[in-house]
Formats: sequence, structure tokens, C-alpha cells
Amino acid sequence: MSLVVDHRDGVEILRITGDFTIGRHMGNPRDLQGRPLDDLKQMMDDLLARGRARIVLDLERVKFIDSAGLGELIAYRKRAVDLGGDIRILHPGRHVEKVLVLTLLTDVFEIFHDENAAVAAFGAPS
Repeated sequence: MSLVVDHRDGVEILRITGDFTIGRHMGNPRDLQGRPLDDLKQMMDDLLARGRARIVLDLERVKFIDSAGLGELIAYRKRAVDLGGDIRILHPGRHVEKVLVLTLLTDVFEIFHDENAAVAAFGAPS
């Protein structure tokens, strides 16, 4: 999984590429290709620790998400909401969106197909 972070209008936009899943390899979380997931966890922990809780996760380049990945999304959202923010989902691919619909997480996360709309949904920075 690779990660690029942009900042716009008080919103952090995390562009994720790869699989959103957690496998185990020698005790370190890995995606299905064996790449470490520590970057995402570290980035989310850092953003939330600094109170940067208005987050858009761009999942356009995520082809697969499993139950462990969904669990991580839910945990991150809870922490963001507790800090007065939220997490929005941007550009989920067909498979990812289908999983979100089947697990009823579309009732939990706002899903957007337009970046401007996702950022604007947070309102003006406080």
C-alpha cells in the first residue's frame, strides 16, 4: 500500500494505492503483496494526535478491502468523530463500494465521487 497526503481547505486528503487489508507476516501488518501497512497507521495516528480529524480517504486505486480493513476504517472514523471531525470516502472502486454497500457502511461513511464535494461537505475550517 502506498500513500500520498494532500492538504486542502483544512481537510487532509489521503490517496491510497493497493489493498486495504491486514495480513500477518513476521508479526508486522502487511497488505496482500507483502507491503507494510505501517505508513497508513502511522499517518492516521499522527493526524489524529495533532487534531487533524477532517479526513478524506481517496480509495480510487484500492482494488480490495477485507473485514480487517473495514475494521480499521471504522476505528479511524470513531477517533476522528471523537475529535470533532469525520472521515469521508472518495472514489471507491466498484469492488470497494460493493463491500461498503453489503456491510451497510454506506450508512456510516459519506461516499463521494467528486473531490470538491467531499472537501466542501466539511464546511469552512474552524
